[in-house]
Amino acid sequence: MGIFSAVYRVYWSETDAAIMMHFSNFFRACERAEEDFFASLGYTHKENGGKRILMPRVHAECDYKSILRPGDAYRVTITEIQLGKRSIRYFYEIYNETLERLSAICKIVTVFYDETSGKSVELPKELREKLLERGAKIVENYK
Repeated sequence: MGIFSAVYRVYWSETDAAIMMHFSNFFRACERAEEDFFASLGYTHKENGGKRILMPRVHAECDYKSILRPGDAYRVTITEIQLGKRSIRYFYEIYNETLERLSAICKIVTVFYDETSGKSVELPKELREKLLERGAKIVENYK
Protein backbone atom coordinates (compact mmCIF):
# COMPACT_ATOMS: atom_id res chain seq x y z
CA MET A 1 0.00 0.00 0.00
CA GLY A 2 2.69 2.51 0.94
CA ILE A 3 2.60 6.01 2.34
CA PHE A 4 1.23 7.69 -0.80
CA SER A 5 0.26 6.62 -4.33
CA ALA A 6 -0.70 8.47 -7.48
CA VAL A 7 -1.51 7.24 -10.98
CA TYR A 8 -0.19 8.93 -14.13
CA ARG A 9 0.20 7.99 -17.77
CA VAL A 10 3.15 7.97 -20.12
CA TYR A 11 3.17 10.67 -22.78
CA TRP A 12 4.89 10.16 -26.11
CA SER A 13 7.12 13.16 -25.34
CA GLU A 14 8.52 11.27 -22.33
CA THR A 15 9.86 8.42 -24.44
CA ASP A 16 13.18 7.74 -26.15
CA ALA A 17 13.96 6.53 -29.68
CA ALA A 18 12.86 3.00 -28.71
CA ILE A 19 9.40 4.38 -27.80
CA MET A 20 9.73 3.56 -24.11
CA MET A 21 9.79 5.98 -21.21
CA HIS A 22 13.24 7.55 -21.01
CA PHE A 23 15.13 6.52 -17.88
CA SER A 24 15.34 10.11 -16.60
CA ASN A 25 11.56 10.44 -16.61
CA PHE A 26 11.28 7.80 -13.88
CA PHE A 27 12.91 10.37 -11.58
CA ARG A 28 10.49 13.05 -12.79
CA ALA A 29 7.61 10.70 -11.98
CA CYS A 30 9.00 10.27 -8.45
CA GLU A 31 9.27 14.03 -8.02
CA ARG A 32 5.72 14.50 -9.32
CA ALA A 33 4.46 12.02 -6.72
CA GLU A 34 6.51 13.78 -4.03
CA GLU A 35 4.94 17.12 -4.97
CA ASP A 36 1.45 15.60 -4.94
CA PHE A 37 2.21 14.01 -1.56
CA PHE A 38 3.37 17.34 -0.12
CA ALA A 39 0.22 19.00 -1.47
CA SER A 40 -1.85 16.35 0.35
CA LEU A 41 -0.09 17.48 3.54
CA GLY A 42 -0.93 21.13 2.83
CA TYR A 43 2.74 21.93 2.25
CA THR A 44 3.97 23.92 -0.74
CA HIS A 45 7.34 25.25 -1.86
CA LYS A 46 6.18 28.86 -1.57
CA GLU A 47 8.18 31.34 0.43
CA ASN A 48 7.46 31.41 4.14
CA GLY A 49 8.12 34.72 5.87
CA GLY A 50 10.48 35.88 3.12
CA LYS A 51 12.81 32.91 3.59
CA ARG A 52 12.93 30.06 1.11
CA ILE A 53 14.12 26.63 2.09
CA LEU A 54 15.01 24.47 -0.87
CA MET A 55 15.23 20.69 -1.14
CA PRO A 56 17.96 19.77 -3.64
CA ARG A 57 18.48 16.13 -4.51
CA VAL A 58 21.82 14.79 -3.34
CA HIS A 59 21.41 11.14 -4.34
CA ALA A 60 19.20 9.26 -6.80
CA GLU A 61 19.15 5.65 -7.93
CA CYS A 62 16.75 3.48 -9.86
CA ASP A 63 16.55 -0.21 -10.71
CA TYR A 64 14.56 -0.67 -13.91
CA LYS A 65 12.43 -3.80 -14.09
CA SER A 66 10.16 -3.42 -17.14
CA ILE A 67 9.31 -0.80 -19.73
CA LEU A 68 6.61 1.82 -19.82
CA ARG A 69 5.23 2.78 -23.25
CA PRO A 70 3.15 5.76 -24.41
CA GLY A 71 -0.39 5.52 -23.04
CA ASP A 72 0.53 3.11 -20.25
CA ALA A 73 -0.99 4.00 -16.90
CA TYR A 74 1.48 3.73 -14.06
CA ARG A 75 1.27 4.10 -10.30
CA VAL A 76 4.03 5.74 -8.28
CA THR A 77 4.00 4.67 -4.64
CA ILE A 78 6.13 6.18 -1.92
CA THR A 79 6.75 2.97 -0.03
CA GLU A 80 8.94 4.37 2.73
CA ILE A 81 10.23 7.70 4.02
CA GLN A 82 13.26 7.92 6.29
CA LEU A 83 13.92 11.17 8.11
CA GLY A 84 17.30 12.47 9.14
CA LYS A 85 17.83 15.80 10.89
CA ARG A 86 18.40 17.65 7.61
CA SER A 87 17.33 15.19 4.96
CA ILE A 88 14.59 12.94 3.68
CA ARG A 89 15.18 9.58 2.02
CA TYR A 90 12.30 8.45 -0.21
CA PHE A 91 11.76 4.92 -1.51
CA TYR A 92 9.48 4.48 -4.53
CA GLU A 93 7.92 1.73 -6.60
CA ILE A 94 6.68 2.46 -10.09
CA TYR A 95 4.13 -0.09 -11.21
CA ASN A 96 2.84 -0.43 -14.78
CA GLU A 97 -0.93 -0.62 -14.28
CA THR A 98 -1.52 -1.40 -17.97
CA LEU A 99 0.73 -4.47 -18.06
CA GLU A 100 0.34 -5.28 -14.35
CA ARG A 101 4.05 -5.44 -13.60
CA LEU A 102 6.67 -3.61 -11.59
CA SER A 103 8.58 -1.12 -13.74
CA ALA A 104 11.11 0.35 -11.32
CA ILE A 105 12.30 0.71 -7.75
CA CYS A 106 13.84 4.10 -6.98
CA LYS A 107 15.43 5.96 -4.09
CA ILE A 108 15.94 9.71 -3.85
CA VAL A 109 17.60 11.64 -1.03
CA THR A 110 16.91 15.34 -0.55
CA VAL A 111 18.49 17.81 1.86
CA PHE A 112 16.87 20.92 3.28
CA TYR A 113 18.97 23.87 2.20
CA ASP A 114 18.77 27.56 3.08
CA GLU A 115 19.89 29.62 0.11
CA THR A 116 20.52 32.69 2.30
CA SER A 117 23.09 30.97 4.51
CA GLY A 118 24.22 28.50 1.85
CA LYS A 119 23.97 25.65 4.34
CA SER A 120 21.77 22.67 5.03
CA VAL A 121 19.19 23.19 7.77
CA GLU A 122 17.00 20.97 9.92
CA LEU A 123 13.62 19.89 8.59
CA PRO A 124 10.89 22.26 9.75
CA LYS A 125 9.25 20.85 12.89
CA GLU A 126 5.71 21.09 11.47
CA LEU A 127 6.69 19.20 8.33
CA ARG A 128 8.56 16.54 10.33
CA GLU A 129 5.45 15.97 12.46
CA LYS A 130 3.20 15.68 9.39
CA LEU A 131 5.56 13.19 7.79
CA LEU A 132 5.70 11.10 10.96
CA GLU A 133 1.88 11.09 11.13
CA ARG A 134 1.80 9.65 7.60
CA GLY A 135 4.23 6.84 8.41
CA ALA A 136 7.72 8.25 7.96
CA LYS A 137 10.40 6.86 10.25
CA ILE A 138 13.25 8.63 12.01
CA VAL A 139 16.61 7.07 11.22
CA GLU A 140 19.25 7.51 13.91
CA ASN A 141 22.73 8.55 12.82
CA TYR A 142 21.39 9.87 9.52
CA LYS A 143 21.86 13.56 8.81
